[in-house]
Amino acid sequence: METILTVLITLGVCALSYTVMGVVRLSRKVDDLELMRMEVVDVESRCDRMCEEVRTELQQYQKDNESNMDRRLDNIWFDIHKNAKLTKKLDKILNPNKELLKS
Repeated sequence: METILTVLITLGVCALSYTVMGVVRLSRKVDDLELMRMEVVDVESRCDRMCEEVRTELQQYQKDNESNMDRRLDNIWFDIHKNAKLTKKLDKILNPNKELLKS
């Protein structure tokens, strides 16, 4: 009987120590995962900041290009509609055979 009791106690102690080691390993894995989660949150916040900076730069670039394009088109419109010589020159370039179109 004492032998069976000794074997059972030994098995109980082994099972308990194996369980404690498993809990310690699991605790280490949880700590590692927590560090990884914090790193992911940090990288995500940096990416969000970079995306916002790029979005702002693109909006400014678009605004500048629209402004330049508007100014150029205004100059072209002025040249075409206000400058009679240029209008005649454009007519000659665009419609070189205007006399054929009239007949």
